[in-house]
Amino acid sequence: MKNVILFFTVLIGLSCSKPENADPANKLVGTWQLINYCQPTTSAACAQVSVPTDKGVFITFTNDGTFNEYYQNTKPIEYGFLGCGSGDYTLEGDGVRIRALCMSSTQGRLMKIVSVDTKQLVLNPFDTGEYVFVKK
Repeated sequence: MKNVILFFTVLIGLSCSKPENADPANKLVGTWQLINYCQPTTSAACAQVSVPTDKGVFITFTNDGTFNEYYQNTKPIEYGFLGCGSGDYTLEGDGVRIRALCMSSTQGRLMKIVSVDTKQLVLNPFDTGEYVFVKK
């Protein structure tokens, strides 16, 4: 009888425990808001740009590998990340390969992930300067 009670206690304990994370390797999943970036001015230099608080540039990564970029109170030409809308993505080493609708190559662009945690994502898409996003 003690073994049966112990078995059910363990079974209930395991069924109630939280899963670690559906995909711990993919910390990108979620919606991110661009707060500042370094816009390339030459192949070796860039100019720091902050996105005003009344404007929004957002990117969303989903668990199924889709990517979306959208804007609030602005146009892609003003504070665009890619300016492409939707597409898909894959993680590759220390980068993320984004394939969006407006890209001329079906291979998309591999962007270095400088850092990512639960609150901030920093990408280096052009080898010059960083794009800093906060989690929404």
